[in-house]
Amino acid sequence: MNKGLRTIALSIGALSLLATPFASSVNASERVSHSIVKHKSFEIKNTTTPIKHTIIIYQENRSFDNYFGTYPNKAPGFRPLPGTPTDVNNIPAGAFNPDENGKPVYPHLFSKDQLQTKDVDHGFDNMVKMVNGGKMDMFYQINNLRGAGDIAMGYYDYNTIPSYWQYAQHFALADKFFQPVYGPSTPGALYLASAQSGTKDQPIKGDPNPKTGPYGGDNPKYALNYNLTYKNIGDELTANNRTWKWYEGGWDAANKNPESEEAKTYSPHHNPFQYFQNYEDGKYANNLKDAHDFTADLKKGSLPEVSFLKADYPNDEHPGYSTPAGEDFVAKTINDVMNSKYWKDTAIIITYDESGGNWDHVAPKDVTPGPDGLQGTGPRIPTLVISPYAKQNYVGHTEYDTTSILKFIESNYKLPALNNRDASANNLTDMFDFNNPDFARYMYNDGSLKPAKTWGKPVNVQINNALMGVDNPTEAAFINNKGEVMVPLDDFARSINAHNYKNVKKYMSVLKKQRHTNEHGQNDEHEKNRVWISPTHHTYVPLNMLVDSLGWSSATNGDTVMVTSK
Repeated sequence: MNKGLRTIALSIGALSLLATPFASSVNASERVSHSIVKHKSFEIKNTTTPIKHTIIIYQENRSFDNYFGTYPNKAPGFRPLPGTPTDVNNIPAGAFNPDENGKPVYPHLFSKDQLQTKDVDHGFDNMVKMVNGGKMDMFYQINNLRGAGDIAMGYYDYNTIPSYWQYAQHFALADKFFQPVYGPSTPGALYLASAQSGTKDQPIKGDPNPKTGPYGGDNPKYALNYNLTYKNIGDELTANNRTWKWYEGGWDAANKNPESEEAKTYSPHHNPFQYFQNYEDGKYANNLKDAHDFTADLKKGSLPEVSFLKADYPNDEHPGYSTPAGEDFVAKTINDVMNSKYWKDTAIIITYDESGGNWDHVAPKDVTPGPDGLQGTGPRIPTLVISPYAKQNYVGHTEYDTTSILKFIESNYKLPALNNRDASANNLTDMFDFNNPDFARYMYNDGSLKPAKTWGKPVNVQINNALMGVDNPTEAAFINNKGEVMVPLDDFARSINAHNYKNVKKYMSVLKKQRHTNEHGQNDEHEKNRVWISPTHHTYVPLNMLVDSLGWSSATNGDTVMVTSK
C-alpha cells in the first residue's frame, strides 16, 4: 500500500458504541432492491445460495497470529469502528516460547523495515514438533536451528498490512480457520483441490514438483515420477457442467519462454492441478491460466463460476518477498472484482496455503485422517470472506480448515464430497448473511483511487484509520463553493458499515424525501440537512451533517479531513 498512508499519524478519540443512523445510501439501496428482485427470478436457481461466482485468492505461508494476532485493539494508532468484535482469539498476554535454555521468548511486532523476512521452517515433521502436542511452544527452538527463531515469533499489525485489517472491519474474518494438514505448500494446495495429499501408500508431505512441467522457478530434478489419479474439485465441477479455472502468475512465461526471468516467478508446486493425470492428458487445457487472464476474464465477462487465483513471486506474500507487494495484489484484485458486473453475486475468499512455520498460539484440532492417512489439521491461517453477502465487521469462531472451502463449493454448486475430510468439514455459511446483502462496495483506497474529475475542489476524507472507501470510483468528496465538504453518501455509509444498523429505513425515508425535493428543483437553501444530487445522479451530503449526527468529531490536516468515531 501507499507508504504515506502506512505512516500517517492519526488523532483518534475514544471508541463509540453509538448506533449509526445511516443507511448504505439512496443509490446503494436502490441497487439492492433491483438486485434482489433479479436474483429471486433466476440467478440463484442453479446454486443453493445467491453466490454465483466463488473466487479463492490463495496466498502463502502466514499464521493467524502472524497477521491478526493483535486485531483489533493492540496496534499503535489503530482505532476500530464502533461495533467491532472484541472477542477475537488473539495472542494472550504473557504467551511465549522457551529458548534452548528455557528463557521466555515473547512474540514481538515487526518493524516497517522487516516487511521482507527470512523464510522459516515449515516442513511436515518439524511443524508437528513445533505444535508439540498442542502446547505450541517449540516454534522458536525448531526455527532457531536455522537462525530464524525470532522471525517465527514475529507478527504484523495494521501499520504494515492496513488493507487486510480494513477488510476485517468491513467484512468477515475467521479466527479458527486451520491449515488442513501439517506441512508446507504442496500438501496445503492439494487439500484445496482434493481434500487429500497423495494416497496412504504414497502420501505427499513435502514440496516435490509434479511429474509434468512447466517447472518455472522450481527444479525438475525433484519431480515426482507419477501422477495422482483420484478425483479433485476441478474434475467434479467439469463433470457437473460447472466452469472453473486455476489462474497463476508466471504460467504463460513458464510455458512459452521457460528460460525467461518471468518464467522463474511461476511455481508448479503451488499448482495442485498440475499433479494429476488429467493434466498430463491435456484435460485441463482450458482450466489452467495465467493470473493476468483473471483480469482479462473479468473485463470480458467470461469469469468462471469458481476461480482459484494464485499470485506469482513476489506477489504471493511468501516470506522473503515483499508483504506489501502481495497485499497490493490482493487489494487490486478485490477492487477489480468490485468494479465489475460480478460483484453482486460473488464471494471472495482470501486464505493461505499454510502457516509457514510462523508461531500461532491456538492448538490445531485433531481430525480423522483422510485417504492419505496424514495427520491434521495444522496451525491457524488467516481467512477473510468478502462479498455483498458477507457479514460486516464480523469475526467468526466456527472451526474451519481449507476443506471447508471445498464444502462450500460442493454445497453451493451441488457437487458430491470428494472424501471424508470435506464431507465432515464445517461449511463457511456462518460467514454470510444471505438474507441481508449490502451491494454497496468497499473499494480499499490507498490514495490511488482518484476520479477523473470532481464537482469542486478535491479533498480526502479519512475515517478513523483509513481513507474513506470507494463505492463508485468516478465520484469523490469535494469542497463546494460554500466551503462545505460534500461526501458521496454511498462511500461514507459503506465505510462505517451503516447497513448494519436498525434505524436504516427511517433515515433512508428522510433522505429519499429530500432527494425527491432536490430533483424537482425546489429550493432547499434553508434545509438543515441538505442533500445534493450530482449530474451523474449520485447523492452527496455535507460531511459535517453526518459527523454531527453521529456525535463524532473531525479535524483538517492539510488536504485531508480526519473523521474520528466517538
